[in-house]
Amino acid sequence: MTETHSNTHDGKVVSMVGDKLTTTCSKGDQHCHTVAKDAKVTCDGHASKAADLKAGTTVRVTTSKDEKNVATAVDSGKHIPAMGHKA
Repeated sequence: MTETHSNTHDGKVVSMVGDKLTTTCSKGDQHCHTVAKDAKVTCDGHASKAADLKAGTTVRVTTSKDEKNVATAVDSGKHIPAMGHKA
C-alpha cells in the first residue's frame, strides 16, 4: 500500500463545481480545494476529469506542498478505503 503523506487525505465528495472541490473527512469536517488545471484525476486507476467527480464518491486528495487548498491529484474508486476505516 502506498504511504499516505501529510499532504494527502481521504474523504467523500460533497460537490464539484467548476474547479472547486468540496469534500468531507472522516471527522465530518468540510475541506474546499481548487483543482489545479494540470491536476491528475483518476477513477479506478484510469484517467478521468474533475467534472466526473460526483457527490458521495470516495476520493484521495493530494494537495500542493505550498498551497494546502490546491489539489494537484484526485484519485477515486474502489481502491480508496471507505471513510472511517484505515487501510
